[in-house]
Amino acid sequence: MSAPGGRLVEAGSLPAGELAAVRAIYEGAFPDELQAPFEDLLVDRLLVHVDADGPAGLALVRDLGPTSWTFLRYYAVGRRGRGTGSAMWADLAALLAEEGRTRLVWDVEDPDEPGLSPALVEEHRRRIVFYERLGGRLLPVRDYEPPHDDGHAPRLLLMDVPLGSGDEAPLRDVVEAVFRWRYGRTASDPVVRRTLEASGLA
Repeated sequence: MSAPGGRLVEAGSLPAGELAAVRAIYEGAFPDELQAPFEDLLVDRLLVHVDADGPAGLALVRDLGPTSWTFLRYYAVGRRGRGTGSAMWADLAALLAEEGRTRLVWDVEDPDEPGLSPALVEEHRRRIVFYERLGGRLLPVRDYEPPHDDGHAPRLLLMDVPLGSGDEAPLRDVVEAVFRWRYGRTASDPVVRRTLEASGLA
């Protein structure tokens, strides 16, 4: 998978110095409260966009159990203004589609969450617009606040992009798969039930 000026590679194939650069991209892209320890990321599939200057971005993905869907845990660009984000996205979508994946799903911070500073509201809106420009769709999912490992449950929105034809699964199945295979919560969990009911999916 190669885009002009770069290629997508598995993190495990990188030498230690380049992996340290990937870590710096990750730690610089997300606030502390949204970060898992970098070593913990390696239990999932860490893909790195490498250009002539070295690692330029990362995408951390996890297949959602027995489905043909993949969850995007983290997506970050280290050097902006070069088209890296769009190029890496095109490579990622093409790679997953070639592997038979039919949908990429991810969550984003809700810009309408009460108490956010104007700067954070703008940042969250820009992130959604970026994904929409790349074909991402905001899903009609409400009260989506999956619990994280540190106990906090930020208000999030759920997005997806189809990776091929033939994936016409009900939205409820997608929501339940994300809770089950990303957050370890079954359909009977009160957190999941609340989201399904608020979204008219119960």
